[in-house]
Amino acid sequence: MREFPAEKPLLFGHRGYSSLRAENTIASFQLCVEKQIPGVELDVQLCKTGELVVIHDANVQRVSGRDALVADLSFEELRGLDVGGHEQIPLLSELFELCADKLYYDIELKVPDLKDRGLELKTWQTIAAFGLQERCMVSSFNPFAVRRFNKISNFALPSAVIFDDSPSIPRPFRHGWGRHIARCSYLKPSVTLLDEEMVTKFRKRKGYPLIVWTVDDYESAKRALELGAEGFVSNNPEPLLSLLH
Repeated sequence: MREFPAEKPLLFGHRGYSSLRAENTIASFQLCVEKQIPGVELDVQLCKTGELVVIHDANVQRVSGRDALVADLSFEELRGLDVGGHEQIPLLSELFELCADKLYYDIELKVPDLKDRGLELKTWQTIAAFGLQERCMVSSFNPFAVRRFNKISNFALPSAVIFDDSPSIPRPFRHGWGRHIARCSYLKPSVTLLDEEMVTKFRKRKGYPLIVWTVDDYESAKRALELGAEGFVSNNPEPLLSLLH
């Protein structure tokens, strides 16, 4: 299985440094660079005019106050929104242009159903255009999106299925079962699910490295590493830097 070619453990700022800056914005990602956080986790979607934009929710209301779907808005309309702190929604290409190899990237594919809208292809093309294959992984709650990406990229990157036991997640995908569809190389469980049994089952027996989310305090991160996690995603990553050494 393809593993991330970076020093372990891995540390990703969740949507950038989202506890101090507006999530998924250039300011949030740049703060990770300034604080020497090695990696960032971010979300990508396609807007109405086909651009690959960095935003988490399908609806922009929570971050901008406007009740509208990303898929129904042009990039020009999205660019006109203030998503916090006078920040704008960036393109994935803009993030790569600014931060390039200063970070490694966990790119979450936001795909709500089984339909192929071209998100996976455009994500792969953008990564390849910037030559960042060695600094990126892709992940998703949707194992079919991960499967499509892996097929398109010929398994060029590490990939992960994200899972939790939330009722919002289809039952078959709550326990990492999506790995059979995705053919992924990592698993990303919620930190609340991490225990010795999970590590024994997935890491030791089946060979899946585990990256847990969302870990915002030192003791939880330390426990995750002691149990056998390979890394973690955090809203407040700077206090966790000492665990990398």
